[in-house]
Amino acid sequence: MHRQKRKKTMKRIVISDESINSYGFYVKTDGIDLTAFLKNPVMLWNHNRDWHGTADAQLPIGYWKDLRVENGVLTGEPVFDETDEFAVKIKNKFEAGILNACSIGFTPIEWSDAPETLKPGQKVATVTRCRLLEVSICDIPANANATVVMYNEESHIINLSDLPHSAIGPKINNNMSKEIALKLGLDENASPQACVDAIKKKDDEIAMLKAKVDAIKKKDDEIAMLKAKVDGFEKVDATAKKEEAKRLLDDAVKTGRIDATARPQFEKLFENDHVGAKAALAALAERKPLQATNIGVGHDDRAGWNYLDWMKNDPDGLRKMKTEDPDRFKTLQQTLNKKN
Repeated sequence: MHRQKRKKTMKRIVISDESINSYGFYVKTDGIDLTAFLKNPVMLWNHNRDWHGTADAQLPIGYWKDLRVENGVLTGEPVFDETDEFAVKIKNKFEAGILNACSIGFTPIEWSDAPETLKPGQKVATVTRCRLLEVSICDIPANANATVVMYNEESHIINLSDLPHSAIGPKINNNMSKEIALKLGLDENASPQACVDAIKKKDDEIAMLKAKVDAIKKKDDEIAMLKAKVDGFEKVDATAKKEEAKRLLDDAVKTGRIDATARPQFEKLFENDHVGAKAALAALAERKPLQATNIGVGHDDRAGWNYLDWMKNDPDGLRKMKTEDPDRFKTLQQTLNKKN
């Protein structure tokens, strides 16, 4: 396409920078489809086209060149039609700094109210995908850097100024956002992204606590295993001690260090203090048979004594026998019964 020779300006201008506009939303720069626009990068004045009335406003006042997307900002260089008297007037005011803003005209394709796409103060969902139709030089932008105009599918301008926020695009549930922010310990006006970050932080804290709980459970399992081993050792030890106590008591009774009546007391002592009972039992002297002791006179003659002989000749010895040698005492009693 042949263009008439024009004098070009080299002053770059911000076309779109993801600032929230006066309508309560913003346009994601990386979602702007430039394909159709780059084929015909027209520059209008305040989005005026042939149906807007005056002859000066009917035709484009120039075009855009060298569009760039850097760090979420779309910029370009306006080139004014210097063969058009009205376009030259706009150019002079632009270069003088009287006019320094532009506005994008686009058709929205996709909106999103996902928390990661929202910003503090936003009232309408974010335009995440759109098709750029034109870029206009404007006098009063909707925000500090650039404004927006939306077109419908028939490329007719939608007058956003006449619409409530809810009719422009999907409305954000700010009440819910405030409630979520407060629940997270944030200011009620915290941005959705701040809420997302806070939730992620909470998730990390929960994961750390879960790891600690898992570690404690692992320690508990280890302690339970060790306790089971200790219980096993104690059971084996208790069985061994019980067997040893029985053997020692059997031997003590057999050797006369204790009599049968004293055995229950020693068994109890072994249950409470095995080492002490063992030492006490070892300290007892072995008791010699009664006939080997010097009780009264002629102890060798006593081998043939019956119960009556003991009663007559050595009643003290008989009483001692009853205490210290009960089995022999019972045998003597049986000899008395036989005589009777």
